Amino acid sequence: MKKRFVMGLTALMLTVSIAGCGDPSKLTSKNVNEPVVEEEITGETSEEAVSDGVSQGQATGLEQNAEGDGAEASTAEAAEKPMAVTSDGVAFDPEEIVEPALPAAEVQQAEAVTADVPATDTTETEQTVAETPAETPVEDPAATPAEEPKKDKYYDIVFIGDSQFDNARGTASDIPSYTCSLLGKKVKFYNLAIGGTAASLSRDMGLELDTFSDSCFIGISYALAGKINASFLDQYPAGEELKRVDPEKVDLYVIEYGANDYINGKDLYNSNYVDYHSYSGALSEGINTLKTISPKAQFILCGPSYCVWYNSDGYLIGDSYTVSKGIGTLSEYSNTASNLASDMGIDFMDSMYASQFDLKMETIDDYLVDGLHYNEKGRQIYAAVLAHRIQKLRGLDDSEMPYIEINNFDFWAYSDSIKKKQ
Repeated sequence: MKKRFVMGLTALMLTVSIAGCGDPSKLTSKNVNEPVVEEEITGETSEEAVSDGVSQGQATGLEQNAEGDGAEASTAEAAEKPMAVTSDGVAFDPEEIVEPALPAAEVQQAEAVTADVPATDTTETEQTVAETPAETPVEDPAATPAEEPKKDKYYDIVFIGDSQFDNARGTASDIPSYTCSLLGKKVKFYNLAIGGTAASLSRDMGLELDTFSDSCFIGISYALAGKINASFLDQYPAGEELKRVDPEKVDLYVIEYGANDYINGKDLYNSNYVDYHSYSGALSEGINTLKTISPKAQFILCGPSYCVWYNSDGYLIGDSYTVSKGIGTLSEYSNTASNLASDMGIDFMDSMYASQFDLKMETIDDYLVDGLHYNEKGRQIYAAVLAHRIQKLRGLDDSEMPYIEINNFDFWAYSDSIKKKQ
């Protein structure tokens, strides 16, 4: 019996030994050569893990360790070595993470946020920001210099006047075109001249801006300033040109009026007040308007040119010095423009007194087609003198313009000589 009991006890122990739990530590250990299978972590689980400061992977590991007797040791090790939590919920050893350098602006913002967070609640990410050296440069937006506006690389010229500037438009042989061909590169010009117009308002035209429709100099200047509805100018080529002008970019205005003020019998000036129906008053108002909208612009005021007058039968009756329509001769309009330019501190170009080229009674047929308007050779000479004045005004040519005699002048040879100097 005793022997049978001993044999049964031995068999029982053998059975337990074969079917027992074995070494508890081997339950959680893994072969390093076996592939690691990662379980898919949903966005919901990841967000919950991050908000609690512990990843789902950490929780699973702790549960696995808790199944064996070695759970206490594994849990203690995890507590001593904090785990950083990434956005996808996978836990890493903090020593393995290299934090990228944050831009100064982000550092400033992060410090402001963590300043109100108690130290005991600081997360690993916040600790990293807090440990950023204090001397990290922080950009001050106010100290950053504002970007300078791009400089306009073109020299913008606006020509305003009557038929002397408007004639031959579109053929590249008008006065503005010839003038700018002598000024070198990076010059833009706009021809706002309208044939038959005067500087002054029509006698029956008031200054009501809502109904203003006079294409005189005041009308052009007011249209550029946006003071009137400029649609009435659409009937002229100048109307389309005007739409392309940016007054703030204009460097120079070249203004030429007088013949039509004379022909229409406009007053030279009014000594009691500035009268926009007078030649001087209109020039003054127009130039002051342009000065307001184009503060950096310079001005050249061109007086009316020397001419001769014929009667209805075609007979010569006199020239600019002798024939008057009751107000004054055309030369007096030129004198008025010259005096006004001097008073306003702007440049004046004379084409009345043959001071720069030999337009006079003896050469009238060489310069003019009808006793009043320039022919092509005349336009070339006028442009050459005007271009020289412009370059002098710009500080690009301090030389004196040689006096031009029409029978000894070749525009293209002159143009070539100018280009060699540029």
